[in-house]
This record gives sequence, C-alpha cells and structure tokens, in this order.
Amino acid sequence: MAYEHAERHIQALQLAKSCVEHGARMKTVAYLTGLSASLLREYFYNDRAATGGRWPSSQDWYHMATLVQRAEASLIASIFQFLRTEHACSARKAMVCAYKMYRERWSGRSSISFDRAFELIASVEGIWTQHSAQLALHTCARCRCRYLIALGDTSADHSGCVFCKLVKRYATDSRIQSSFAGNPDLRLTSEKN
Repeated sequence: MAYEHAERHIQALQLAKSCVEHGARMKTVAYLTGLSASLLREYFYNDRAATGGRWPSSQDWYHMATLVQRAEASLIASIFQFLRTEHACSARKAMVCAYKMYRERWSGRSSISFDRAFELIASVEGIWTQHSAQLALHTCARCRCRYLIALGDTSADHSGCVFCKLVKRYATDSRIQSSFAGNPDLRLTSEKN
C-alpha cells in the first residue's frame, strides 16, 4: 500500500514537472496533479515569480479569438480527444501530451498557453474547473475536420468550419499566411505512418 502511494506521488511529481516545463501556473498544476500549493511552490515555483493577470477563461476567449487561434484550439481539443479514445490516456496525461503535440506541430509559433489549453479542455470535457461542458468538437460536413463550437450551436455547418475559412482566406490574408509559414504538419502521429 505504501509503495502504491509512493508510485502515485512520483507520477504526480513527474506530471507537475511536465506542466511547469510548458509554463503552467501553479493553480493549473494543482488541478491536474492534486499536489498542494505548498509542495508545488517548494519543488517548482520557489525561485519563479508568480504568473500574474486574469485566469484564462476559455468561454470568454474562444468566441473572441482570431481564426488562427480557434483553429489551434480545435487542434488541441482534437488531439486530446484522440488520446483519450484511441490510447485510453487519463485526462491529466492526455492534457499534457496534447499540449506537447500541439506545440511540436505548430513549430514554436503557438499562441495558446498551457493554462488556456487547460481551461479549453476543461470547457470541452466539463472537468477540473468546469461543472459541465461548454464547448464541443463538431465534424465539418464539408472538409470532415473536427472543430470547436459552443455546446448546442445549431448553426455550426452553415458557414463552414474554422479550417474551411482558413483555406478560403489564406491567399488574401497575410496574417493567416504568416501563421502558417513553413507549413506545419498538423496530422496526428498515427496518421503519418
């Protein structure tokens, strides 16, 4: 029994380390790992200044985000769901792995912080900081990409998904072109092989 407790504690510390490496706030790490703030401060945040500012709320942010940011958010949620369903990852592990995969595919040009991604997944799944789901993944009838919509949105297919819009505007929008300089590979690992 003591061994199992020690193993869970070590896994929580490893998860916390991964979160901190991705720039997570202490509050986010505490939600994901269940470790106390005092323990996290002692091991990971003792020599760091606390991240200030408003806690990133995905519901406020997502609906006002740029097209590129909404595409990035959809990518994170899609990877998370893929890891949960196809690889039976726990929500905690899937969150960290999905964010890492997103950052790798966006080649350092990512605009979504770990904390915002955490809140985004919480809003999709109705876990951690959320009591119920607020966002959902929807499959586009045109291109078959999965993208985020407000839960219960009945107008989702009328104007095309964020990816259809990106493709349509790419040739004329320099901001979108600069976001995709170098053509990031957005396919999931298993789809490459």
